[in-house]
Parts: sequence; structure tokens; C-alpha cells
Amino acid sequence: MRYQPLSRRLINLIYPLVIYMAIGMAVLGLYPNGGLMANLIEKVSCIIIMGILFYKDSKQIRWEGKKLSLYSAIIMIIIGICACIGVNMLFELTGLKTIREEDAKNVAKALYSDKLWLQILVVGIAAPVAEELLFRGILYRRMRTWLSVGPSALAALLIFAAVHGNLLQALYAFILGALLIWAYEQFAKLTAPIILHVSANLISILVQQSTWLSSYLQTYAVAACIIGFAGTAAGVVYITKRPCSSLKNCI
Repeated sequence: MRYQPLSRRLINLIYPLVIYMAIGMAVLGLYPNGGLMANLIEKVSCIIIMGILFYKDSKQIRWEGKKLSLYSAIIMIIIGICACIGVNMLFELTGLKTIREEDAKNVAKALYSDKLWLQILVVGIAAPVAEELLFRGILYRRMRTWLSVGPSALAALLIFAAVHGNLLQALYAFILGALLIWAYEQFAKLTAPIILHVSANLISILVQQSTWLSSYLQTYAVAACIIGFAGTAAGVVYITKRPCSSLKNCI
């Protein structure tokens, strides 16, 4: 990618985020009580616009990474499930959900009170795809053209956390976001963090909708937290240490 002055680089980071937020505000203004259906319109609009920007970037920014095989995709799913359970159980055990009870209730009302098929479509699929296109596919990848992994990751994580509105979601987004950036760095394909993100969101829907599962996890919160983080760590170590057998498998 050709050299760009700092001002141009900052503009290239700001305008996709402004477009993303403007779409959200426009849809909210048109459908103030639209619930997840309005959210679906917002996310689909974002996917289309961010998809175009991502495609244009892909012609200039070339990355190489490990091959995302079916087995690797399954590991991504396991990491997403384990991370979601581990982090949420950590919030339970530390009392963060109790301290931020109002935040937790607002999140549950906004995301998990509509029809199940809408939750799956919006929270489980559309939202992760839209967010990965913007936060990893555009913002993070653009930063990586002129910054190293550390500063790029920290900046992207702070932005990702900030747009989630409240402290509880921001902390969760920061932790999950780190895994999503790691997945993107490993495979250099947006498919990897999308799979991980979708898996985490779908398991959160399942826990919210299943009284039995929610009660079981809360009863055995310590064990669930340990297993969740252990499963996440095991998956991360396995993928990280997995070598590229050939250049063909790294593209």
C-alpha cells in the first residue's frame, strides 16, 4: 500500500466508523421502537457498505496466514463458546453483573427479548459479520499497514469496547476482541474471527433462552469459568503453534 500522510491515515480510520454510527442513528431515528427488526436493517446496511470498503481495501492490502481448514474452523467454534462462557462466569463470580445490574438488564432486554429467530439472525449472525467487517477487516487492517500488532490491537480494542456503550459490554468486547484480532492475525482471513464471533454470540443466546442451562452454569460457575478459560487457552495455543506446512497452506 502506498505511503499516506498521518492526516490521511486518521481520516481513513475515522470515516468508516462515522458511517457505521450514522447508519445506526438513522435507523434508530426512523424506527425508534423497531427492536431487533430495526437492528437487522441497520446491520444489513452496514454489511453492504462495509463489505464494499473491505473489498476495495483487499485489492491493496495483501496478507498471508495459515490455511483455515474445517478442523481449524471447529477449533474457532470451540474457542468462541469457551470464551463466552468463561468471561460471563468470571463476571458472575466477581460480582460485576450484580454491580452493573442495570447494564445487564438493559443488554438482556435489547438483545434477548425478541423472537428467537430474530435473535439468531441479528445477534447471532448479522451483528458479528458487520462488526468484523468494520473493526477487524477495515479499521484494524488499515492500522496494521503502518503500525505493529501491539499498538494496532490496543487502538482497535479500545474503539471496539467504546462503541458497546456500557461498562459490562465494553469489558466483554475488549476481551473477546483480543481473541478476534488473534484469529485474524493467525489466518489473515476475516472468516476466522467471524466464525469465532458468531459462535460466542450464538452460545450467549442459547444460555439466555435455556433456563436449565443458565441455572446449571450459575450453580457450577467456578467450574464453568475454569473450563471456559482452559478451553480457550488450549485452542489458542494449538492454533498458534500449528505451523504452515507450505506456502500454499499459508495463503
